[in-house]
Amino acid sequence: EDKRFMVAVNTELYDKEAIVASAYKYANRFYVYQSISKIDPKIVDVFFESKENSAITEADVKDFCNDLIDQQIRIHTTRQFGHIRDLIVEEAFKPVKK
Repeated sequence: EDKRFMVAVNTELYDKEAIVASAYKYANRFYVYQSISKIDPKIVDVFFESKENSAITEADVKDFCNDLIDQQIRIHTTRQFGHIRDLIVEEAFKPVKK
């Protein structure tokens, strides 16, 4: 429909954390619902419904998909390099010796 859309997201490709973070970015414009697919438990169906009865465009769907990739990359980067960030923060906030 033009006031709703649904994206089926495979949890073998995207972490649930990435799905929630991506969906949250759209909470100001859409009501967002999530549910496990009845067909495949590895699929999370993410439903978006317009808050102001405005039409949803193809760009809205594409933007969500791009944001999903962005969030997943952030998760992968944190897993791979998060310890380096933690070391830098620890070093930056060490007490200064006189």
